[in-house]
Amino acid sequence: MDLPIQLLQQGIRRGSVLLSESFEDINHAKFFAVIGVYEDRIAGFFFINSRIHPILQAKPEQFAMQYQLRKKDYDFLRYDSFLGANELLTRSVSDLVNTMQIGQTSIVGQLTNEDLTTILEACRASKLFSPKEKKQFFY
Repeated sequence: MDLPIQLLQQGIRRGSVLLSESFEDINHAKFFAVIGVYEDRIAGFFFINSRIHPILQAKPEQFAMQYQLRKKDYDFLRYDSFLGANELLTRSVSDLVNTMQIGQTSIVGQLTNEDLTTILEACRASKLFSPKEKKQFFY
């Protein structure tokens, strides 16, 4: 059954976790979390990874933005994982909805309130994001 565009858009909000195969430079499906929505763009679609990439250990600001998500809190995870909140990526909501309509992307869950609050606080305090980005996407 095809869902109306408006219903799909309503599911894309702060804290939504999605699984998508629509990334050109990644050859497998990836989980990501929506941390902000501003106008017609989602941002901080932060990827969820099974481990922290070793190169980040030499980058203290980026390493500090790796947030552990516990499997016990998320049915869609196979094991404890890390949300990489070190790089702000944006994407138009309409592009994301298009990938949902063709089955490349689906909403799989929602960050817990505790995790979302902690991640937002870390993003607001981080030097990795500009004041403009913080205002648009993290408040």
